[in-house]
Amino acid sequence: MELSQRPELRQKVTLSPQVYQGLSILAMPVAELQQLIEVEMLENPVLEVDETDTEPLEAEESPEEPRDDERSWDEWLEMYEDLDQIVTTAPRDPNVEDANTEEYVGGIQSFDDYLLDQLALLDITEDVENAAKAVIGSLDEDGYFTGSLEEVAALVGVPVEVAEKGLKAVQQLDPPGVGARDLSEALCLQLDFLGMDEPLLMRIVKEHLDDVAANHFRKIARSLHVDENEVRRLVEVLKALNPRPAGAFSPGPSPGYIVPDVTVRRFDDDWLIIPNNEALPTLRVSPRYRAMLKSGSTADEETRRYLKDKIRSAESFIRNVDRRKDTVSRITEIILDVQRDFFEDGKGPLRPLRLEDVAVEIGVHLSTVSRGVTGKYMATPYGLFELKHFFSGGYRTSTGMDVAATSIKQRLRELVKQEDPAKPLSDQKLAELLSDEGVSVARRTVAKYREELGIEPSWARRRR
Repeated sequence: MELSQRPELRQKVTLSPQVYQGLSILAMPVAELQQLIEVEMLENPVLEVDETDTEPLEAEESPEEPRDDERSWDEWLEMYEDLDQIVTTAPRDPNVEDANTEEYVGGIQSFDDYLLDQLALLDITEDVENAAKAVIGSLDEDGYFTGSLEEVAALVGVPVEVAEKGLKAVQQLDPPGVGARDLSEALCLQLDFLGMDEPLLMRIVKEHLDDVAANHFRKIARSLHVDENEVRRLVEVLKALNPRPAGAFSPGPSPGYIVPDVTVRRFDDDWLIIPNNEALPTLRVSPRYRAMLKSGSTADEETRRYLKDKIRSAESFIRNVDRRKDTVSRITEIILDVQRDFFEDGKGPLRPLRLEDVAVEIGVHLSTVSRGVTGKYMATPYGLFELKHFFSGGYRTSTGMDVAATSIKQRLRELVKQEDPAKPLSDQKLAELLSDEGVSVARRTVAKYREELGIEPSWARRRR
């Protein structure tokens, strides 16, 4: 057999720390990202806040005669102050009777709760959802599914095929790899999430993990009929993945306050989305250090190498922060468009909106949208809301109008408040009343929503 060399052009996706940095930044609340930016600016001297928009007025401009654009700015500020006064007297979330401060401060989210919050936003049937909940309850501390589909099916009372769909639903959630049954499946799920089309890498994951652990690169190369250096490159990619999916989750410290990512304000018939630039400043690479890399600079070669490395790191960090701002803003735009009835007065019904719908609309992965809404808040004229508040499954009324599950829960609460205490409404009667109003909801769904609202069954309400 004669050995020969030939040129070959191929596209390869390589994994870098910047990918994980971008995902981490997207998932962070504003308060955590503020701390990260401060740390990054301390560690990277070329990174600084862009303050070009806050330069003082030039000396030749007379303060006694403000320009037209200054007058417009003053008028806008006066309008903004009026809006702030309206906010103080406007009602908070119309779907909540009393503000519960425990929902806003001091809470630490568990890993199971983190997964259940994402699961509630998926477009799946009730049986699949129950199976998925059973799967989540069977995860070990590393995020692996340690039970069996037969056990899940027997526990929930569904066929094994439905239990398998529940497992697949959990495997769509963040962090990537959660719900895997073994290390090989966890790595495959992570590669699929990252969009890495590397057939050889998949074969190594499925057939040669033991050889990778033993550093038998030559054996793997012979089996795959590739060069040993190519195997080493692929193994380096594998090392960047997480063998413990749940290890990527951290509840973090209990937050003391909430900082909104965006503020929405109404001007005439239009809504304006205002990113929180005070909390998340605009960053840039220092022009002074860029100038030191120019050909006429007196900087030595070692300094140039140091600056190049720091500038690349700073540019990557800036891109990831900007992507986070852009993703949250685009999600907010879709929320404003879909939930237009709610934003008219803060009391309108919410329409069904799912993570999949937004993911398709902005062209990103489902997990990216999940990261973009969890822990992100919107300041509105009607109060402060987490973005995922506006996401919910829904139903279609007899008139063809879509109604979100959140609105149905609110109506259930109203019906229970209006009932005769001596003859409380049963779940079946509540379902019939909703059906009379054009919303066809099953009795078991009413029971589920009633439990989620913390409302006791009819017999317990009669006894009370």
